[in-house]
Amino acid sequence: MTDSDVSPPPDLISGDRRRMRRRAGFALACLLLLAVAAVLGIVGFAETERERLVDEWDVRLGLVGDSRKAAVERWLNDRRAEVLRLAANRAVQFYLIDLADPELPREEIDGNRQYIEDLLRSEAERGGYLSPRDQVASGSAAGMSLGGIVILDNNRRVAARTPGAPDTEGLALDGLRPGQVLVMPPFVAGDGFGMLALVTAIGTPDGGGGEPAGFAVAFRPLDRGFSETLEQPGDTAGAAENFLIDRQDEAVRFLTPVGDGAATLSRQVSVSENDRAAVALLGRSGGSGIFTGYQGDEVLAVSRLVAGTDWTLVRQIPAATALSDGIRRIWLISGALFLALLLVAATVVAVWRKAVSDRLEETATELSHALKEAHRLGRLLRNVADAVPNGITAVDRDERVLFGNRAAFATIDISAEEAEGMALINLLGPGGSAPLHAANATVRKDGRTVRQIDDRGTGPDRSVVRRVHVPLDDDGVLIVAENMTEIVVEREARAAQLDALVNVLVDLIDARDRYAAHHSQRVARLSRQMAAAMDLPQSDRVAAETAARLMNLGKLRIDPAILTKTDGLTPDELAAIRDSILHSADLVQGIPFEGPVVETLRQMQERLDGSGRPNGVAGEKLLVPAQIVSLANAYVALISERAHRAAHTPEQALEQLWPEAEKTWRRSVMAALVQASALPEKA
Repeated sequence: MTDSDVSPPPDLISGDRRRMRRRAGFALACLLLLAVAAVLGIVGFAETERERLVDEWDVRLGLVGDSRKAAVERWLNDRRAEVLRLAANRAVQFYLIDLADPELPREEIDGNRQYIEDLLRSEAERGGYLSPRDQVASGSAAGMSLGGIVILDNNRRVAARTPGAPDTEGLALDGLRPGQVLVMPPFVAGDGFGMLALVTAIGTPDGGGGEPAGFAVAFRPLDRGFSETLEQPGDTAGAAENFLIDRQDEAVRFLTPVGDGAATLSRQVSVSENDRAAVALLGRSGGSGIFTGYQGDEVLAVSRLVAGTDWTLVRQIPAATALSDGIRRIWLISGALFLALLLVAATVVAVWRKAVSDRLEETATELSHALKEAHRLGRLLRNVADAVPNGITAVDRDERVLFGNRAAFATIDISAEEAEGMALINLLGPGGSAPLHAANATVRKDGRTVRQIDDRGTGPDRSVVRRVHVPLDDDGVLIVAENMTEIVVEREARAAQLDALVNVLVDLIDARDRYAAHHSQRVARLSRQMAAAMDLPQSDRVAAETAARLMNLGKLRIDPAILTKTDGLTPDELAAIRDSILHSADLVQGIPFEGPVVETLRQMQERLDGSGRPNGVAGEKLLVPAQIVSLANAYVALISERAHRAAHTPEQALEQLWPEAEKTWRRSVMAALVQASALPEKA
C-alpha cells in the first residue's frame, strides 16, 4: 500500500479552532448582553435608591405632621372647651333670659350687663382672647388688645362684649345648637391682624331643647401661642416648615406665617397652579410627594387634615436639602459599580481564552466527581432526613410521593423507599389524604406556604399535628409534619395551673377588704369585654384580664384597717394604696404570663398626656391593655360602694370619666367602656 492510497486524517485542530471561534463569538455576545443588563441594573438601582430616599423622608415628615396635627387639634379642643364652659355659665344664661323680659327694670338689666361684661373680660384674659398687639405683630401700639368675647341674644343683637371685640356681622348662626362649637374660617381683623372666631349656642337654664337663648362668639388672635403649635420640639430639620392652609374662593390661603416672612393670612396661591404643594395637598389627609413650593423651589411635602375644620396641615422641606447627601451617595455607588463592571468585563475577556481550553479538559473529570458526589450527598440526605423526628414528604403534581423520610410513614408500617411513587390516597386512605390534598391545592393555586393544625381526639387518644406545605418546582409540594401533642398538652396544663394560682391570689385579696370584695373579678370581666370590643390580639386580651385580676395583690402589704377606713385617708395612706399596684407588679415579676401582664400593671397609673406615674409614659408608648384596665378599674370603683361613700350609677360614672378622654385615656378605650358597660355585668 502506497502513501497515495491512505486518506489524509481530518484537520482536528482546525475543527477545534472553528468551534472555539464560534463559542468565543457566542460568549462575547452573552458578555455584551450581561454588560447591557448590568448597566440597566445600575441605572435601576440609582432610581430605586432615590425613590427609597423620598419614601424615608415621607415617613419622617409624616411623623412630625401627625404630631403637629395632634397639637393643633388639642389647641382647638381646648378653645372649644373654653367656649362651651362660658356658654354653660348659669349667670350668662339667666342674663339672656332676663334681657328678653320687657317687665324687668332697665337699671337691673344694666347692672347684670356690667357683671356679665366683667365676667367676659375675666374669661377672655384668662383664656388668651385678649392679646396685647405687640405680642401679635411688631410695630403695633403697646397696651392695646386684640380679640375678645361677644354675647348675642337670640335675635343676633349684642347683649354683652369685651371692649374692642371685633364685629359679629355676617357670622353663620342658623341651626347652631348648645354643645356644638363652630370654628369659623380665620379672617383678617380691621387692624390687619389674623383672627379666629369660635361660635356656640347658649342654652336655657332648664336645658330645654327649644331655640337657644343666645350665642357666644369668642375671637381668638392668631398670635404666637397659636403658631407654637406647629413647632416640633427637638426638630433637627432646620430647613423644614410646618404651616396651615385652607381654600378661599379661587385661592389657597396660608393661615400661619411661612419662611418668606409674609404676614398671617396674606399669602395665597391660585388653585390653577396645579404643581404647587399647597394646591395639590389641600384637603388631603396622608398626601405626600415632590411638588413645587410656594417660593417656586422643589420640595418634599406631606399633608394632614385637622379634624373639625377645613384646614390642612402641610410639612415640607426643600428637596435639595433633604436629598443632597443621598443623591451624592447614589452617584458614588453607581460610579463604583460602573468601574467594577468595566474591570470585570476586561478580566473576563482576558482570562476566558486560557480558561476555556483548561476548562474543557477538566470538565469530564469534574463531571465524574460530581456524579459520585451526588450519589454520596443523596445517601447523606436520606440519612439526615431519617434522623429528623418530623415527617418530611415531597409529592408531585399528581400527589405521588417523590421522597419521604422514615418518620413520615412510621404510622402506616411502610418504608420510605416503598412509598416512593405511590399516591397519597393509597397510602393514607380518603380520610387521611383529603386535608393534605386540599392544602396542596391551595399551595399550587396561590404559590404560598400553607400551615395547618390537625387536633384530633381527647384524653390519652388526643393527637395534635402541625403541618407546613411548601411549594416546589413543577407544582410539587413539600410537606413537613410535626407532632405537637406533648407540647400542647403541657402548655394547656401550665396555663390551667397559672389560672388556678391567680384565682387563689384574687380570693386572698378579696378576703381582706369587704368593700373591694369581687372588685378584681368585676374589673377583669369588664376589661375582657372592652378588649374584645376593640378587637385586640388574644395575648393583649389575656394580659388585660390577668392584670385586672392581680392589680390588688399589692394590698397584702397594706394594713386592713386602712382598706376599711370610713373617714378621710392621710397622704401617707393614699400613697400606700396608690403604690400597691406597683407592688403587685413586683410580686408577680418572675411569673411567665402570656402577654405583657407585668408591664400592664406598671403602667396602670400612667396618663395619656404624660402626667401619670411612676415614669411619665405618654402617647403611643402606653400599652392599650394598661389603658383598658386603668379605665375599667376607675369605672368599677365609681359604681361600687366604698367605706367613705355610696356607689354611683353607671350614667354618673361615665359622665365623671368622659372629660378625661385624650388626657388620661384614649378615646377608643373610652368608647370601648361605653360599649362594654351597656352589657349585663355577668355576661
